[in-house]
Amino acid sequence: MTRTLITRICSERKDGIGMELSEYGIGEGISEVIATTQSEEGEPNAAPIGIINREGYFVRLYKGSKTLSNVLKTHKIAANVSNDAVIFVISAFKNLSREHFTRFQGFPVLRDADAWVIFKCEPACSGEDFFEFKLKVQAAKVNRKGVRAINRGLNAIIEATILATRLKVNENDTKEGQKQRILRKIAYYEGIVEKCGGEREKEAMKILKMFVMR
Repeated sequence: MTRTLITRICSERKDGIGMELSEYGIGEGISEVIATTQSEEGEPNAAPIGIINREGYFVRLYKGSKTLSNVLKTHKIAANVSNDAVIFVISAFKNLSREHFTRFQGFPVLRDADAWVIFKCEPACSGEDFFEFKLKVQAAKVNRKGVRAINRGLNAIIEATILATRLKVNENDTKEGQKQRILRKIAYYEGIVEKCGGEREKEAMKILKMFVMR
């Protein structure tokens, strides 16, 4: 199957939205969450992902990731809605310690998340380096409600984290010019964090830079 055909198949989503998740923090487009999964032995794992909401809920997981490995074995994933910049950064580069996890409906979730949504994962399509799954809601819970203004510092952390993970995943294949462009973008987002972020966002940026410079 060629990449062109894969792209066409992946774009033809006619499954219907089903349960509305806006009250759980997952809106239209792509919502950045922290996914939790577990191995067949029950070992929890956490990593940032994007929940795609376009005529249904979908997630794209990349080959070589622990998240994909767990989903292929258990067919389940939990979306943890959180605004904690530090947790986003740490979970992108290493697994969280056990005290960060609890259980909801018998599945691992993040103890301090604002909301949890557990999905059943059904294969939708695949490409050279990814699998895409259609998501069906199994359970959902709001833990914390509140009005929050948009913080550009948090948004900048998320963008910088995405860039940093791409850099680390493709570290051996990234040309020096590409690496420098990514680092300049991260530095740009660092400026936004310093200007607009709170203490948690600034701490997250320090941690991110530590991972990137390793």
